[in-house]
Amino acid sequence: MANLIRTDHHQHLPKKRKRGESRVFRLKTFGETGHPAEMNELSFRDNLGKLLEFGHFESSGLMGSWSFQLEVNRNPNPLYVLLFVVEEPIEASLNLRCNHCQYVGWGNQMICNKKYHFVIPSKETMAAFLKLEGGSYAFPEKESLLHLVELQGHVLHGFFHSNGFGHLLSLNGIETGSDLTGHQVMDLWDRLCAGLKARKIGLNDASHKKGMELRLLHGVAKGEPWFGRWGYRFGSGTYGVTQKIYEKAIESVRNIPLCLLNPHLTSLTREIPILLSKYQSLSTEPLITLSDLFRFMLHIHSRLPRDNYMNSTRNQIISIDSANCRWSQKRIQMAIKVVIESLKRVEYRWISRQEVRDAARNYIGDTGLLDFVLKSLGNQVVGNYLVRRSLNPVKKVLEYCLEDISNLLPSNNNELVTLQNQNSTGKMTTNGHNKITRGQVMKDMFYFYKHILMDYKGVLSPTGGILNQIGMASRAILDAKYFIKEYHYIRDTSAKTLHLDGGDKLRIFCTIVRKYHHHNNEIAMPPQECIVVNKDATLSEVYGEAERVFRDIYWELRDVVVESVADGQKEIITRVDEMVTLMNGNKGLVLEGNVGMMMNVEVMKCYEDDNKKKDKRIECECGAKDEDGERMVCCDICEIWQHTRCVGVQHNEEVPGIFLCQSCDQHLIPLSFLP
Repeated sequence: MANLIRTDHHQHLPKKRKRGESRVFRLKTFGETGHPAEMNELSFRDNLGKLLEFGHFESSGLMGSWSFQLEVNRNPNPLYVLLFVVEEPIEASLNLRCNHCQYVGWGNQMICNKKYHFVIPSKETMAAFLKLEGGSYAFPEKESLLHLVELQGHVLHGFFHSNGFGHLLSLNGIETGSDLTGHQVMDLWDRLCAGLKARKIGLNDASHKKGMELRLLHGVAKGEPWFGRWGYRFGSGTYGVTQKIYEKAIESVRNIPLCLLNPHLTSLTREIPILLSKYQSLSTEPLITLSDLFRFMLHIHSRLPRDNYMNSTRNQIISIDSANCRWSQKRIQMAIKVVIESLKRVEYRWISRQEVRDAARNYIGDTGLLDFVLKSLGNQVVGNYLVRRSLNPVKKVLEYCLEDISNLLPSNNNELVTLQNQNSTGKMTTNGHNKITRGQVMKDMFYFYKHILMDYKGVLSPTGGILNQIGMASRAILDAKYFIKEYHYIRDTSAKTLHLDGGDKLRIFCTIVRKYHHHNNEIAMPPQECIVVNKDATLSEVYGEAERVFRDIYWELRDVVVESVADGQKEIITRVDEMVTLMNGNKGLVLEGNVGMMMNVEVMKCYEDDNKKKDKRIECECGAKDEDGERMVCCDICEIWQHTRCVGVQHNEEVPGIFLCQSCDQHLIPLSFLP
């Protein structure tokens, strides 16, 4: 254990549980204060220490782990999962720098001493990398711990740096064979982050379901990614996508009226207008925009039990309850037939509502009845026909068109579509025998997703119009992959002290700035940490406690020595009570320190390697200037890097062995004619 945590840090050392001693914790509450630990401290490291006291400890060289048995269900079928916390010291890490931090937007943080991986292995990873010894799982070697945290496909894998910043790397639900749903896993992770008082958490959103990218599906439906339910917001994008571009893309797709899509979608597929009609009839509110459609489908999918049904109006007779309507069913059916025959006579062309109304008035004198029927028939299936209604974007008038869909309907179902009026306002509900299943809703949702959001044929079409807009916006939404949530951050809005234990202890929030810090001015000053000292402590004792805390957290400050209070105030402060008076209303205590020569050499070498990477010129046509985690290729002449996608190399293609960018290639063309 001495190899894991410094021997002078006993107050933060998690207690070892006896081998064989095991406790079971409820998954539903694990991570909340008091379940199992009272995580009421103000710092991440203190709360983490309290939590790990309840874990079953295993040691393997430099690395150690704690395990927690979590109860998912008790009755009737008991179900348990194992949560492992693996401590990875920097000596065991393959890279000093964290690429995840760079991509999500806080790559200028100081390098931390440790990472703490929280892992719920899948059944496959458990079988492959854990061995059963005497009825309990144990990690036999250091390599097994490294393999565990490096393996892809865990039910849950997230890690925290020792300063409280972290990343969610993997989350898999029932569809991948897990016993837990995605919501259960995410709720657990969110409780852990909040309970431990993590600072910021980032993630690369690759969530998908049934072939649909959830950041696009939920972005269109709800204006936020699937992780937005837990407070995650845009952090950074790939391929040059900024927050402004992302928000504009979301807004433009969500607000597209469905009536404007009808003329464009008819040329692509005749099935979409029928599906739109089905969900329009299922909804008690009008579905006007793309956002309305996808949000409603997600809603009914979540409300439908598995293998259950919901009434559908498809292929039933249009009827209106005569008790709530001033017209009889016979008159309504007659008016419907007249309107259908009027649309047939124009040979399936689009005509205005006024033209349909005028043609029908030759047979139906009641204009109120005609207006009611025309309103009810919009985008409804009547027998073998789909009555389509759309707003003409140029003339700004409603138009109707009849489409023959007899070849798309079941041969044994030739009835007219039946609707039943729910009240005198004209709102309609279904009254038929056909049903819709949860699986069918998902299938229809994928159909809309594929042909409306992901059909890039429209993007290449010069007459694509609105489909061009949807295609480009969908691409921008998908390129926004990195999302962040701020859980706990020490805000400098009040005095930075707090009396404890009847007033004989003080909590002081402070940070350390390095003197003579010239090798990399881009590295941010560490965020403030909480130190606890006696109220009558001397300034040297405050320095000593700050050194202990920051040495434990940061690799660059392992031998830091605090020399003074910033701004040259050391001469006027001799005791803590004077410092408290000075700090009131300020931004906490800023201390100045320096590190030893050997540490300076190691840090300088690390940043020299970083600077070599920064010398890599990235000038992509998408606007990207920095690495974003996407594949890139370098021009062999100008040595400028660009995304492979942006230069026409598909993801399933190998990067060419010799590559010339467009600029260099054009300059070489004249040379080919030289003798």
